[in-house]
Amino acid sequence: MNEHIISVQEVRDMGRPISPKVDEEKLQSYIYETERLTLKPVLGDELYKRLVTMGTDEGKGLTEDARGIILNGGEYTDCRGRLHIVSGLKVAVSYFVYAQYVMDGDFQLTRAGVVVKDGAYSQHVSSKERSDCYNNALTAARGFLDEVVSFIRRKLPAYTVNGRAGSSLHKSIIIKKIG
Repeated sequence: MNEHIISVQEVRDMGRPISPKVDEEKLQSYIYETERLTLKPVLGDELYKRLVTMGTDEGKGLTEDARGIILNGGEYTDCRGRLHIVSGLKVAVSYFVYAQYVMDGDFQLTRAGVVVKDGAYSQHVSSKERSDCYNNALTAARGFLDEVVSFIRRKLPAYTVNGRAGSSLHKSIIIKKIG
């Protein structure tokens, strides 16, 4: 499957600023990792595939409007008439990609091994600063993804498992009964 939910240019436009000089192949690999390792487990295989192939499923409530809100964000009202605003998966993926780039963006694999590229006027950030920036972007990305998951739970219950979209975002274990 070569399709993706978001393009490299959309990542650059929708998330935190990434230099146009950043290697497009690197960003493409981060998009692939994010979609397959973060989104697909949360959304479930069926919904993920429908979103990537731009398909709809009226029988399960996945209309063009719902797909648009999931991917690009928008507004909706819940069963109690409360308004909710969703940023969309594309924004979430942009932040996940940015976080991944922060963690290993300047590492390069060469014939001599892994090196850190260093320009004449650049200065590398400390591991703590890099980690803080990564965690900050990851928190934002998870927040945007949580908005989408809430939308799916409320508007597309046919795509949920036990009231959850796909599986748990935070990979926590739920103990239903002890003893």
